[in-house]
Amino acid sequence: MTDDDELLTIGRFAHLTGLSAHALRHYDEVGLLTPDVVDAQSRYRRYRRDQAGQARLISALRWVDLPIEEIRAVLADPHGPDARDGLGRHHQRLSRHHGLVEARLKAIDRMLTKGPTVPTTLTGCHPVQIKLAVHDRDAAIAFYHDAFGMRYDVTQRAEDADYSSFLFGDYGEAGFFLIHLIDDEADTDRPGPSTFGLLVDDLDARHAAALAAGGTEAVPPRDGDGMPRHSAVKDPSGNWVWLTQG
Repeated sequence: MTDDDELLTIGRFAHLTGLSAHALRHYDEVGLLTPDVVDAQSRYRRYRRDQAGQARLISALRWVDLPIEEIRAVLADPHGPDARDGLGRHHQRLSRHHGLVEARLKAIDRMLTKGPTVPTTLTGCHPVQIKLAVHDRDAAIAFYHDAFGMRYDVTQRAEDADYSSFLFGDYGEAGFFLIHLIDDEADTDRPGPSTFGLLVDDLDARHAAALAAGGTEAVPPRDGDGMPRHSAVKDPSGNWVWLTQG
């Protein structure tokens, strides 16, 4: 009998692979790693030595918290498309969780620095977001970043998806505001062409930057009676953006 033919008790196999006996019993019960022999009366499990490689792979996949069903795909064909897709989905899940933890740490840092605060307003309400319908989300992000320096970032992290917006300020503090971009025409919350205004530091420079970034001029820079200098441009999706000298 060769070493590979030798049947190992669950205790010896656990020592060889770094898995606990409890984990090995569980993987047997869910059909992930089946012993070579199970005694009909005693239910003692025996493993072949050449099963150790599969056991170590399972251990590595469980260490990164890959779900059991996705481990099955990796074991069936470690280099196949199903295994790669499953690992890719899990990478996204872990990335979202990492971002969620980072966001919570930043919130705690603010509380440690400034103390826990509850936002209050005189009217009991405060505008915090608008939604813009766009034809091409990536093009819209590039336009608003290049023209106005807006920061597009993750504003909500959930277990199954991330949601991003143009972000102004910090949640719960004065000045917090979101601009959402909606590019799904089937979205029931998708608005029609919108108009909104921005207070800018240099009207003529920002107006020119918007045109250079792909916008079209709607109203050229001008001085108005009883109001600051202002202008208007259309973004690549046709939304009006009024600019007012701050």
